[in-house]
Amino acid sequence: MDFLLSYYTDKFTNIEGNIFELFANLYSLDLSPVESWLEIKFKTKVQKDDSLSTFYRQEGNKCYARKDLLKSLELYTKSLCFATVNSREYGLALANRSAVSFEMKEFQNCLRDIDLCFKTSYPKDLWPKIYLRKAECYWEMGLQENLDKCIQEALIYLNKENISEKEKYVVKLNCMKKSTMKHKSCCLENHRESSYDLPKLQDGENTHFINSSAKLRLSYDACKGRYVTANKSITKGDVLFVEKAFIFAPVFKENKEFYSFKCYNCLKDIISSVPCHSCTLCVFCNEMCRSKSWTEYHRWECEGMTANIWYDLGIGFPAFKAVLKGVKSGFKSLKRSYKEDLKHFGNKDDNYPYFNRLVSHIYKSKNATPYMVMAAIIVTYLKKYTTFFHWFLQQDSCPKTDSDNLARHVGGLITKHIAQLSCNSSIIEHWTYSSSDILFPDTLISIACGMFPSVSMMNHSCKPNVTNFFICDTIIVKALEDIRENEEVFNCYGVTYRGMTKEHRQKICRSLYHFECKCIICSNPENEVDMLDSYLCPKCNGLIPEVPEETYTSCCSNCGNEYSIEIFRKINDGAQKYLESNEGNQLEVLLKCLIIREKILYKHHKDFEEVYYRLYDYYVILGDAKNMFKYFHLWLENEKARRGENSRGIGTKLYEAALAILHCLKSGQPKNCSNLKSFLQNVELMIKEAKFVLNLYYPEYITNRLSRKIQFISNKYGRAFD
Repeated sequence: MDFLLSYYTDKFTNIEGNIFELFANLYSLDLSPVESWLEIKFKTKVQKDDSLSTFYRQEGNKCYARKDLLKSLELYTKSLCFATVNSREYGLALANRSAVSFEMKEFQNCLRDIDLCFKTSYPKDLWPKIYLRKAECYWEMGLQENLDKCIQEALIYLNKENISEKEKYVVKLNCMKKSTMKHKSCCLENHRESSYDLPKLQDGENTHFINSSAKLRLSYDACKGRYVTANKSITKGDVLFVEKAFIFAPVFKENKEFYSFKCYNCLKDIISSVPCHSCTLCVFCNEMCRSKSWTEYHRWECEGMTANIWYDLGIGFPAFKAVLKGVKSGFKSLKRSYKEDLKHFGNKDDNYPYFNRLVSHIYKSKNATPYMVMAAIIVTYLKKYTTFFHWFLQQDSCPKTDSDNLARHVGGLITKHIAQLSCNSSIIEHWTYSSSDILFPDTLISIACGMFPSVSMMNHSCKPNVTNFFICDTIIVKALEDIRENEEVFNCYGVTYRGMTKEHRQKICRSLYHFECKCIICSNPENEVDMLDSYLCPKCNGLIPEVPEETYTSCCSNCGNEYSIEIFRKINDGAQKYLESNEGNQLEVLLKCLIIREKILYKHHKDFEEVYYRLYDYYVILGDAKNMFKYFHLWLENEKARRGENSRGIGTKLYEAALAILHCLKSGQPKNCSNLKSFLQNVELMIKEAKFVLNLYYPEYITNRLSRKIQFISNKYGRAFD
């Protein structure tokens, strides 16, 4: 790929002019290097292979034997993907995976795999084994009618077929029939289904701006272009956008292992997936998703999946999917001014014309050749390895009458869409757990590159007033703070002032998005988070900013006096030595460090974090309620200043601290606590604040666990609230 980019970049030094003409110029060059690259990829293409299916199943058996259920699940799914459709190996992979689902108490998933297994060439002599597992599922779920029917079918089969160990299965099935049925259980599957529920837009959906709240409006001016403002006052936590991806594509090669647990069509989490009939990479949550995906786009990309070309093309992959969306209307475009978009933006039946109007900034790019090379590869692939152009020419919507002109037109569109995606797309991220002993998911995994046209109308700020999370392929945008009527609503394009210097942020904004950021942070150096790590001026208590190590002096931002910064550093280093000391009384050491730092450091300096938290932790162990609250809230105030008062970390720490404080109750009345009722009310307020903050970052089914904890507190200590 690097060779191709280098080869064609040398031939394009000027990208002025019509994008379609630019691509046509590249397409008229010698494309043999592109064809050779594709030929090399297709020489190593991966197809269905029952022998490989057997290998992965056997590896799964090893993991299953040592109770590594997740790894065995992944390997059995891989075995299923490599097996030829409905073959013996296909059935064996399903049966083995059903055993894992059963162990994980995923009974609905287990039943789905078993039902699919019966439709394959799964060995007849093993049918009793999966009949028994199916019956056990119904027994565990408390479904008596289903159990009786399953046992009856199994017994009829056993009586009809010549099965070894027939009596063993008959005895087990009859024992199960006579045993006491479990109470009807609420399966994990039901909880997972509820996790896909989407929140409602605040004040309903905007009739002029699809997928957005009626509290928003689309605005425009010549300098800022289209942007989003508050139509009325917005309250922190309001749901402002609920938008299903116009298109998305998995482009992150490093996270390929997660794709075996995500539906390729809708990004739902899946256990009992069904594989593509042709390639070995794509799995779906059910046959309906598989069929829908094939009809809309997968039939044209599947052959490329076998040759593994799409990860190499990166953002070219979703750009190609955008073209496939445009096929329906013949790549319809809207001939109108941006001001007219304010009357109506978006179409739920066909959003391609609105996507097609997004800015691309392609003429501001220093080198658009990579876009055109990716487009040339895709067009060559379609022409040589699929029947796409032959099929499209037969459609009423086709804008051209011959294959060559159509190829040039599609290539120009892909080039344009790559540029549009570069400026407007979002990374679809899903939460996952870093360990099994934490309550809230704490790790974001990049799943796909997605396009959300309505959400993309928001301008950038390094200090945004909204946040977002994803439910499958749908983005949920919520207000991160109160926003007054007519104020602008700002998103963050991944360039945040809390983690980057101004120089770094501006460099990214210029190179990727082609603008200079003039947000509230970038416009005033004193708003930068680095200013929190300042020293206190001995004269006026103003802030003396920290400076690079090679700089020896710094001036107070208030009175202008100049000071040797080394003096402050040495005093602070002396305070740090107290923290690192293992000698003497721990409390005395911590308090000495705190007293020194309070005299020289700004109250939100990063070096307060450790001392506050260690003091809080000390009093948790001691069971001292009053001081526990005191130092936790000092730490919390510091964290809110540094990370934002509504950051996810604040929510999780609030909740963890509330649990730690409640732990004190296990041994009776906490120390230094004269009013138990007030103590518990403070804990309850902490949990409520935690839920509110975490609800900005997680779907409700996760944060509802906090509601259950509040209910637990009310039930257990209800008398204290009387």
